[in-house]
Amino acid sequence: MSKVSEILDKIVIKQGHIMAYLMPLLVIVTGLEVFRRYALSAPSIWALEFTTFLFGIHFIMGFSYTEQYDGHVSVDIVTARLSEKARIILWLVATLLLSLPSVALLAYGGIVYAYESVVILEKNSTAWSPPIWPVKLFIPLGFLLLLMQIVSNILKKIEALKNLKNK
Repeated sequence: MSKVSEILDKIVIKQGHIMAYLMPLLVIVTGLEVFRRYALSAPSIWALEFTTFLFGIHFIMGFSYTEQYDGHVSVDIVTARLSEKARIILWLVATLLLSLPSVALLAYGGIVYAYESVVILEKNSTAWSPPIWPVKLFIPLGFLLLLMQIVSNILKKIEALKNLKNK
């Protein structure tokens, strides 16, 4: 089990590191646009939309990376008072009943949504009119990576539960 979890974690961490390179590009494009707009009085028609695409991709691809490092917001008023075993069991139940099915549905919906966009080679209806279908491909990819990370975390929690029983 831990080998599968290790492989899934490595994939998520690697893509997180790759996606981090979007931030410098986002800063550069935004800086250029600010310069063009205020110093040259010549704003572009593409920069705002392009930065929106970059940020959207960065955001959705960050779900799994954040999950890998347990960085999502959580309220631990109840769980802080539980034993480690009870916390793991509660986490497993909540994840198996809520998170896993929800993310699986979002991944499936994202696949359908992206597929429909690719089939028609969808373009954005703006003055710049860039193809938007490549950006929409990141929606199912992001949710599939999140699904993988949730499965990895489930495997780790099951292993932790087994280790508690062996003590």
